[in-house]
Amino acid sequence: MIRSVIIDDYIRQAVAAGVDTILNLGAGLDTRPYRIELPSSLRWIEVDFPHMIELKETRQADEKPGCRLERIKLDLTDRALRRRLFSNVNARAGKILVLTEGVIPYLTNEDVAELADDLRQAKKIGFWITDYFSPEAIRYGEKMRARFMRNAPFRFNPKDWFSLFGEHGWRASEIRYIAEEANRLGRPIPLPFFVLAWIGLKTLFASRARRDRMRKFAAYVLLVPE
Repeated sequence: MIRSVIIDDYIRQAVAAGVDTILNLGAGLDTRPYRIELPSSLRWIEVDFPHMIELKETRQADEKPGCRLERIKLDLTDRALRRRLFSNVNARAGKILVLTEGVIPYLTNEDVAELADDLRQAKKIGFWITDYFSPEAIRYGEKMRARFMRNAPFRFNPKDWFSLFGEHGWRASEIRYIAEEANRLGRPIPLPFFVLAWIGLKTLFASRARRDRMRKFAAYVLLVPE
């Protein structure tokens, strides 16, 4: 998947820049500690709900990661426990990268602002990888989820995505838009025919500015502290 290529590249860049600890919040079924080549000394910490950690420990019991993998059972909405986690990781690390793949869109604006503040307090965090969706993408996603995914709505919908993070101490160091990366790599995004047809029609009659916005529907952003 294009998003995996983008995030993998960000991780390699961060490791080359001296990151010795990766804090993967809401890790889900991520297999990067097993899948990509990493320094054996790298500390990779996965944080997720207990049932998800238990599932991974069961399924991957016979697999060996390429780095020092730790797993922590934690509800990240518990702010006191979350802050304690960040403080403990910060105390033991040299330089930290935080990954929140597929997490931010499901939080409220207030939740994201608080998370950004809490991460900013950990002074050894040098990089933060997270999802970006344009206002148009969020509106379209809301319509699709209203029909097909009522139990998993996107909740993060700031007026200005980049300003919100900027107000809480983070700026975009690099932005990789999924559509542009797909074109660059010659790997078109697999979409149903009706979606491709809809996009084609919209593009055909759109202004140059509108086409540019459509190419920038979604991205992965590498944030750094201000």
